[in-house]
Amino acid sequence: MSRPSDPGGSPPPELHLPSDFPGLTGDDGGGPYIEHSRVKSIVSSLRENLGSLRGAAPSGMSATWSGAGTVNEVSYRGNVGPAETGKWEAATAFGDNLTQAHTVFNDSYGVLVDNVEKWVDAVEKAIVNYEKFQRDSSA
Repeated sequence: MSRPSDPGGSPPPELHLPSDFPGLTGDDGGGPYIEHSRVKSIVSSLRENLGSLRGAAPSGMSATWSGAGTVNEVSYRGNVGPAETGKWEAATAFGDNLTQAHTVFNDSYGVLVDNVEKWVDAVEKAIVNYEKFQRDSSA
């Protein structure tokens, strides 16, 4: 697929996948061939790991379990500010910096997990659409 060139700008960068990219099994003559079953397996594993970042309880554990590295744990344990660092001037300034860092990091961490989840959804839909197109066009 070619993109219209912008006479005033530079061309879009080309995407070069490493030869050992998961699911990439060679060239089908028109570009790289992606093994869908391998990509589905990787995406499924990623989705499972995203569940643990959200705080999904593993089987046999409480539904309120948060766990290491979850969005809730980062929010709770990283929430340190002036009240925790002390009342003297340097400690209060340090606490203010920690509060600001926590706010930025906590929000960014949650957004990262949300965006990876959206990417996983998009890849899954792309594979389903491609496979449907292949079935429909060969019928």
